[in-house]
Amino acid sequence: MTSTPRTAPSPAQSPERSVLMDLMALTPSATLGRELLALVVDLALIGAVVLVIQPEMLAIAVMFGVVGMFMAVRLVAGFRTRGYSRELTGGR
Repeated sequence: MTSTPRTAPSPAQSPERSVLMDLMALTPSATLGRELLALVVDLALIGAVVLVIQPEMLAIAVMFGVVGMFMAVRLVAGFRTRGYSRELTGGR
């Protein structure tokens, strides 16, 4: 019986991440859809925190502003490095 030897994945390829890791990662997701899902879920989590602790309006604005800016930077980085624009035109 012969079998093929297992090889380690190439370091040039990015490892597959779970959706949970997409929510917490500093780097953009692999696809535009997952990035948009992460954006919506992160903003919903901040909304849930706001509903629970009911901080002042300034604190709410700061929380949404910080998360929104961070997610916008991730989205722009994804368009530049991951090629999200190809997904919008149907290219693979």
